[in-house]
Amino acid sequence: MVDNFEALYEKLNRLAKMASDDRILSKKEMFDFLEQVLKQMDQLREEYTKLLQDHLEELSRTYQEIATLFELNSMFANVVDPSEIFEPLTQTLRQTVAFKAIMIELTILGNVLEYEKSFDRQNLIAQAKHLLKDFEGVVLVEPEHGMELKNLLSVPVRSGGTEWGRITLIEKEDGIFTAADRKILEAVAFQMAATCERYTRLRREIERQRIREQLEIAKRIQTSLLPKRLPRSHHFEIAAQMVPAIQVGGDYYDAILRGRCVLVTVADVSGKGIPAALLMTSLRSTLRALVKNAFGLSRLAEELNSVLCEDLEEDRFVTIVLMCLHENGEAHIINAGHNPIVHVRNGQIDLLEARTLPMGIMKDVNYEEMVLKLDPLDTLVIYTDGVTEARNQAGEEFGFERLVKTVKKCWNESADAVMKEIQDELRFFCGDAPQHDDSTLVVVKYFG
Repeated sequence: MVDNFEALYEKLNRLAKMASDDRILSKKEMFDFLEQVLKQMDQLREEYTKLLQDHLEELSRTYQEIATLFELNSMFANVVDPSEIFEPLTQTLRQTVAFKAIMIELTILGNVLEYEKSFDRQNLIAQAKHLLKDFEGVVLVEPEHGMELKNLLSVPVRSGGTEWGRITLIEKEDGIFTAADRKILEAVAFQMAATCERYTRLRREIERQRIREQLEIAKRIQTSLLPKRLPRSHHFEIAAQMVPAIQVGGDYYDAILRGRCVLVTVADVSGKGIPAALLMTSLRSTLRALVKNAFGLSRLAEELNSVLCEDLEEDRFVTIVLMCLHENGEAHIINAGHNPIVHVRNGQIDLLEARTLPMGIMKDVNYEEMVLKLDPLDTLVIYTDGVTEARNQAGEEFGFERLVKTVKKCWNESADAVMKEIQDELRFFCGDAPQHDDSTLVVVKYFG
């Protein structure tokens, strides 16, 4: 078009020069010149018209692309489950990029979501799958001689270090896939990846909430299995408390009237969480069923161990204290692998160590009972690992020495007061540090 302008300019200059030389142009020269001018003007008009049409078409395509992106953005913003958008996405995308078939494959939380739709012959999708199995990243296939597919555009759905899958457009109806088509599909893949992330976070939060609710129910059930009221006697005072940790656990205590004595039990099932809590429930049921028989304490322990050996897995066991308190001050005790019992008499500490294996490890264990004659005001403190292994913010353990020191300060007080003093010391020591094991305390005071 610039060349046409320059040629017309030269002819006008020649005409002006001829006029300045006072030479009269002939009619033929004038008509020839004007005819050339008119032809060139027509040619310029045609070129301008074509250029304007090209610009209008480009603007129309750009407008369509922008409108598609806005529509897709609004569509993705209102979707939770990515699979819900496959069909509307296909219809909207096809208005801008006229493809013959589409494939979407995503893997979210281990579940594979697949969507396939063909607007032409069905074998397009099978051919595309066969072709894509050897490629990664963005795949742009141009027409080549001998290829079954004319062209293909495939973009991965990726965010951060996670690749969720890919979106593939198969065979453009008119021409080849352009750079603009690739940008649109990459924008779709970006929005799809964001939707996959949102959906994954939502599902995980729902799962966490469900687990929290189930744990809360389990904690309530576990607490409800503990005795609502402890036996009262003129001879003994018993105080007991279990402080649950964040999760349910395997701590258990009980106090059961058995004829003219009280059977006090403190047990700790190995492990944590729901498995330990379930085993604790089984232990409680078994013990309460066996208590109804007229067994002595040793026979009771042996029968309980036999049942636990059958029920527990190889890596599970139970440490337990079984103590029969008689009105005359005799305490028949079996400590099966449990922590030492703290016995306080006149401010002096004596430890009643475990003498036999924990239960559930091997059958035919002889559980020999120890007999302790209590004096008036003697105090017994039975506890689980959650007490001595409680940690503060610095990671230090409460420890056995702090427990003994606390008991020595308040041994001559009531059982409730002793237990409260120990719990207060624990809370002060731990502060806001989270505890991952239940802490169970049973305090027995003998009056004589």
